[in-house]
Amino acid sequence: MDSTQFFDKLLISIIAYQALIFAIILLFYKKENNRSKRILGFYMFLNALYYAFSFCYYNGSYHIFIFQYYVIIPIISLFQPFFYFYIKSLTNPHFKCSKKQLLHFIPAFTFLFLNIILFSQLTYEQKIQLFSFNKTINNIYFNIFYYLHVSGYHLILSIQALIYLILIIKLVYKHRKSIPDNFSSYDGVSLNWLITLLILFFSITILQELFGNIKDISTNVNSRISYNVFMLFTLAFIGIAGIRQKEIYAKVFIPLKNNNDIDINELDKNKYQASSLTNEEKLKLSKELKKLLEEEKLFLDNNLRLDDLVVRLNTNRQYLSQIINEVYEQNFYGLINKYRVDEVKKMFFNKQHKQMTIMGIANSVGFNSKSTFNTLFKKYTNKTPSQFIKENNL
Repeated sequence: MDSTQFFDKLLISIIAYQALIFAIILLFYKKENNRSKRILGFYMFLNALYYAFSFCYYNGSYHIFIFQYYVIIPIISLFQPFFYFYIKSLTNPHFKCSKKQLLHFIPAFTFLFLNIILFSQLTYEQKIQLFSFNKTINNIYFNIFYYLHVSGYHLILSIQALIYLILIIKLVYKHRKSIPDNFSSYDGVSLNWLITLLILFFSITILQELFGNIKDISTNVNSRISYNVFMLFTLAFIGIAGIRQKEIYAKVFIPLKNNNDIDINELDKNKYQASSLTNEEKLKLSKELKKLLEEEKLFLDNNLRLDDLVVRLNTNRQYLSQIINEVYEQNFYGLINKYRVDEVKKMFFNKQHKQMTIMGIANSVGFNSKSTFNTLFKKYTNKTPSQFIKENNL
C-alpha cells in the first residue's frame, strides 16, 4: 500500500469518527429544548455510517460491504431530508415529527426495495464486478442493477439534492424575513452560518459534477481525497455550528387563538384581516405594553422576543404584532431598539454613568453588537454616538 492509498483510508476513517463524535454530542446534548440538535445528531450519525461503509469498501472488505450495500444508497438519500428537518425545526416552532414527514422517506424506502429485489439476485462474483464497475457479465439482473448503480442512483440523488437545496433556501429566506417581527436582536437567530453552508453544499454539488459521476470518485484516489478533505471540513463546520446554534424558539411558545398549527412565517399573508381585536382591546393592550416597556424596562433583555411579551401580556402573537404595527407603526425589532436607543440617550445625560464607556452603556441596555448599536443609534438620532455626546457637551 503506497502513502496515497494509506492517506485515503485514514481520511475516510477520520471523517467517520468525527461524524460519530458529533452525533453523540448532539444526540445527548444536556440542555433542554434540544429538538433541533437531536435531528442534526441523526444527520451526523448517517454520515458516520456512510463513511464506515466506505472504509470497508476501500479497505477491500467486500465480504462485509456486500451486506452493507443494501442500506448504503437509502442512507445517502436520507442526508438531505434530515438536514431539511433540522432547518425546519430551527425556524418553525410548530415543527414536529408526524406521518406527513414520512413522505420525505419515500426515496429511501424505494432504493431499499430495489436493492432487496435486484441486488439479492446477483451472485457474489457479480456483486464484486458491480463494485469494480467492470461490466463483463451478460445477465438481466446484473445489467439492470449495473446501470441503476452507475447512473440511475447518481441522477436521482443529484435531483434530490437540488430540490432540498431550494427548500432549505426558502426556509431560511422566510425565517430571515420574520425576524424583525419576532426578535429584538439578530444575534443567534439570523442563521448567517447557514448561508455559508448553502454555499458549501452548492460547491460540493459542483465538485461532484466536475468529477463526472460516482465512478470517478470511487476509482480515482486523488479525486476521492480532494472530495473527502472538502467533506471533512464541511462536516466539522456543520457540527460546530450546530452545537453553538441556540434553539431559536426554545422558550414557551404561545399559539394563535383557534389556530394552533399556523406557521409563524405565514403571518404576513392577509395580515390582520380576520383579526377580532376591538378598539377597546387595542387601547388596553397598547397601554399594558407601554407599561411593560417604560416601567419594567423589559427591553433591557438582550434576547427579548415577541413571545416573551406575549406571555407577560397573556395574549397571542397576532394581537400583539397588530398593536405594534398599527399603534406604534413599527415592527417588534424597531420598537424595542427605539426604546434601547432612548435609554442610551438618558444614560448619556446621567452623570452617574459618566465613567462607563459607550459600548458599556450600549451593552447594559440590550445591544450585543457595536455595529448594530451604531447603525440603530444613527437611524433614530441622525448622529453617531460620539457626535451626539460631543454636540451635547456630555
